Amino acid sequence: MQPSVAFILRSAAIILLCALSTAEAGRKKYKEKAGPPPYEYYRIMGDSVLQWSPADPTPRGAGARLDWEFLGAKPIAFEYWSGIDDASGRVASIAVHPSDPDIVYAASASGGLWKTTDAGLTWTPLTDHLPSLNCGWVALDPGNPDVVYLGTGEYATGASGAGLFRSVDAGLTWTQIATSSQVGGTISRIVVDHADGNIIHVAGNSGITRSTNGGASWSALQLSNVSDVVIHPTNASILYCGRRSDGVYQSVDAGATWTRLSGGLPTSSDIRRINLAIARSNPLVLYAGMVNSSSGLFGFYKTTDGGASWTRMDNTPNYPSPQGNYDHFVGCDPTNENIVYAGGVFPSYAPAGVIKSVNGANSWSDITIGVLGGQLHPDQHCIAFGADGTVWIGNDGGVWKSTSGGAEWINCNATLAVTQNYQIALHPTDREQLMGGTQDNGTIARYSDTLIWPQVLGGDGGYAAYDRDDPLTFYTTYVRLSIYRFVNGFYNATITGPWAGVDSVGFIAPLVMDPNDTRVLLGGTTRIWRTLDARATPVTWTAISPDIHGGSGVLSAIAVARGNSNVIYAGSTSGRLTVTTDTINWIDRSAGLPLFVAIGDIVIDPADPQHAFVCSYATTGGRVFETTNAGATWTSRSGNLANGRSGRALAVDWRTVPPRLFLGTGSGVFASYDGGTIWIAEDVDLPNVNIGDLQIDAMQDYLYAGTYGRGAWRTPLPCLPGDFDFDDLVNVDDVPPFVAALLASTLTAEQLCAGDLNDDGLVNGDDIRPFVLRVLAS
Repeated sequence: MQPSVAFILRSAAIILLCALSTAEAGRKKYKEKAGPPPYEYYRIMGDSVLQWSPADPTPRGAGARLDWEFLGAKPIAFEYWSGIDDASGRVASIAVHPSDPDIVYAASASGGLWKTTDAGLTWTPLTDHLPSLNCGWVALDPGNPDVVYLGTGEYATGASGAGLFRSVDAGLTWTQIATSSQVGGTISRIVVDHADGNIIHVAGNSGITRSTNGGASWSALQLSNVSDVVIHPTNASILYCGRRSDGVYQSVDAGATWTRLSGGLPTSSDIRRINLAIARSNPLVLYAGMVNSSSGLFGFYKTTDGGASWTRMDNTPNYPSPQGNYDHFVGCDPTNENIVYAGGVFPSYAPAGVIKSVNGANSWSDITIGVLGGQLHPDQHCIAFGADGTVWIGNDGGVWKSTSGGAEWINCNATLAVTQNYQIALHPTDREQLMGGTQDNGTIARYSDTLIWPQVLGGDGGYAAYDRDDPLTFYTTYVRLSIYRFVNGFYNATITGPWAGVDSVGFIAPLVMDPNDTRVLLGGTTRIWRTLDARATPVTWTAISPDIHGGSGVLSAIAVARGNSNVIYAGSTSGRLTVTTDTINWIDRSAGLPLFVAIGDIVIDPADPQHAFVCSYATTGGRVFETTNAGATWTSRSGNLANGRSGRALAVDWRTVPPRLFLGTGSGVFASYDGGTIWIAEDVDLPNVNIGDLQIDAMQDYLYAGTYGRGAWRTPLPCLPGDFDFDDLVNVDDVPPFVAALLASTLTAEQLCAGDLNDDGLVNGDDIRPFVLRVLAS
């Protein structure tokens, strides 16, 4: 640096010190109060990136500032419904290498595709940055099992995907070979022709289609809503498919045309999902499990002549009930036509879990709990067979295998990190501790710096909250806003309010703690309920609002203003945003927000309850909005946020002007450092996954993300520009280190982060004016 420049800078420093000597009195230190997580339910939808291609010129992580760290769960420990054993998350499909049974692929419902090469001991994610991690089916080319096909979009729940992807190197790299418009938004099964790997059949919600040239082109979709398809093991021209709400079809020309089969099969408007299995040892034998409109068993049918005639197997138990349209499979042992499996729910609270017949479906036994040990988690989605005789099962808890035909089940979830978090709750003082509600794996907790999260409460876990005065007291929820209190870390009482059976309640409903009083909890149904003392016995709840859900739907988000508990914002699944300043008068403040689209999250300025941000589930146009007058008017802060990115969760760093915004979408986290004009994909290390919740810790050190499919993550917040002493303030104490950074010939990373106030990658004279303005603003 030239002496003349140094002299000018030193002089500027002296002037700064004099001018700012009285600025100390105006300092403010904010602690961000994250709003509630977005409204979600067991089949939370994901976004996909529009017009994605593997040759996208924008490098992953361009402009990103966040450095993400995976926190778990890996695995969920002591999961009750897994036999007090490990669990991970929902798995939709499994494919086993035809000649190496140790190589297995598991397509998780919303956490992408995973692979093991040691028969389930360790798993590796393969698709973290595909445009959608919602998976429907995985299939291998029988002639070249290094060719892997992944159909995105989960058929069972309707969670949309981004088409069909192929890897020719066993999962290392991927190419999109079909869009969702070509193969459907959700995929139920993929079949690759064993005689010609260029012929691919894909079934799903939009019907069935095929490619005869390796995915270069696709035939028009046929039949509509096909829940399964199987191929003859020796004659690739013959295929069978199950058409939802219709029946079983056969093709004898490799899928060019289809004919509905009869010969004893039913014709009924009550038929819904149909799953099929063909016996590889005798392809004249097929089994068809049909689910009815009540998600129970419509009928189980068998043919021994290739589909010409069918017999209803009346001794089959009602195994799919009560949710066969969500979880259901049929599978036949590849070496024995008489050994058949069918998957339903779980035997203790439903008719059956996984059942097995060894006599061609004439009689059955339930094998969910192994007679030699091991237990399958409920809700069975898929079955696969290894060449060594191993049976693989995928369900809501993850992956299990049996080398004994189901007599013993071996848990394979220790390293499969696909937990679906609806919401997370941060410990008020210990940044290593947090809780999360998950899809069908309960409420789970991280107690220390570990990836292992023990289960706190079973079932479907929802919102949770720590008592800030006594964190050993905390609250968890089950579906429909069932609330449980824990004291000294142990279950103490069920404190659900009187809304059960009276109000409509979301599957996962919001529960928030008043930021001004840890005894006060608020829950959302179609209205807001409040207790003034959640520690009492019994707990008394009062409805403090009328129905404010907008005529349909339920409440999806609630936020209470710091400093004034009478100021409450509430959003609904129908898009209504309601505000009260006295808990008596509730004003519709929806004008200017997207119509009939769920409010995802609400964050109120801790220093000004008139100032707030909300995000919307809309996928185009405005998705992030700001108000400075308690919702009387809204301004879109969506900037350049790409279409296809919906607003699920929102966190705001109030330390900067304008505040820094972090948006959780159905496919990753985006950040705006200029108040909502420019949005950057913060995807370095973070998978392209559906975000259930975003929160900033009380110390304002970290941003946490609860993902729906890849567990919990966190990242250090970007430094506060101008804050050289890291006290969350920009004031006169920062002047000397700022001057030192201006004079330094080599900058440390901390100096560059704090000193580059105009975001040009340099620390120089251009940063003096914005630094002075920030100090004065304090």
